[in-house]
Amino acid sequence: MDISVIIPTYNGEKTIERAINSIINQEGDYNIEVLICDDCSEDKTVKIAQELGAIVLKNKIHTGGPNTGRNLGIKKARGKYVAFLDQDDEWLKNKLQNQIKELENGYDFIYSSSITRQE
Repeated sequence: MDISVIIPTYNGEKTIERAINSIINQEGDYNIEVLICDDCSEDKTVKIAQELGAIVLKNKIHTGGPNTGRNLGIKKARGKYVAFLDQDDEWLKNKLQNQIKELENGYDFIYSSSITRQE
């Protein structure tokens, strides 16, 4: 596994498909696992994620925030690299390719800024 992408989520049925598709559509030849860390969603978030091939990890109780999910995802991640994505965000198609290139050139940690778009 090259990359584990962790998405903490709660009731994200309106945005989770777009987020996961932005991972699936990344440029480059990587083995990517998508870990959805669900905080007891009451909508169709889990079903949508599973239909898109994501691995769903569920909190036993609602924690009210993304940090428990991120920590759970880190514990279960199998990738050489770990990336985080929020349920209501999406990546540009070359994000991972650009960041992996820099990591392989010797950087230990990569972060990126954002592009904000309102619909």
